[in-house]
Amino acid sequence: MAFPIKLNQGPVWWVLFLAALAPAAYYWGLFLFDPRALGVDSLEVILQEMGRWTLWMLLITLACSPLKRRTPINKAVRYRRMLGLFTFFYASLHLSIYLIGWIELDLAVFIEDLGKRPFIYLGMIAWTGLLALAVTSPKAMVRQLKKNWKRLHRVVYGILVLAVIHFWMQSRVSSLEAWLYTFIAIILLGERLLAKFAKPQRRTTAIA
Repeated sequence: MAFPIKLNQGPVWWVLFLAALAPAAYYWGLFLFDPRALGVDSLEVILQEMGRWTLWMLLITLACSPLKRRTPINKAVRYRRMLGLFTFFYASLHLSIYLIGWIELDLAVFIEDLGKRPFIYLGMIAWTGLLALAVTSPKAMVRQLKKNWKRLHRVVYGILVLAVIHFWMQSRVSSLEAWLYTFIAIILLGERLLAKFAKPQRRTTAIA
């Protein structure tokens, strides 16, 4: 799935694009050229970091709509599609590192891991959901799916829940960091519930 790169994109778009790409460039640069800087097990570090940035990108993407509704930053939704594709990008890196680098495409090891680490199930389901969202992100798919496009893209809320649980179930993560992601996720989902069920204010006609 290609990123929607156009040379005539505005400066804000390019700043956000480069900022979103920077973590991958930084960690992969270290991994390829100076792996000792990542510690004893550089592969494990980059696996964790790509997973961590997947969750961050997902949270940032879901923050675009609340920023539009609740703050003066009402143009944030313009960059939601690009940020969402970066979420899929980091999730795919995370998955690829696990399959190719960690278990070396060994099916027996994969099956054994599923028994020992059930959070892998959740990660695979979440990645499949992100794949569906990435494939249907182009404007042509929006026009083709019409109302079904919005229904499909509500899957992102379930993906967020799975991603947070996936993070919690890993033994190497700190509870403080896990609580941080959980707190942000609750705020983002709670704001959407408030926006959905809030009663619309009645318009009053001004008296001249």
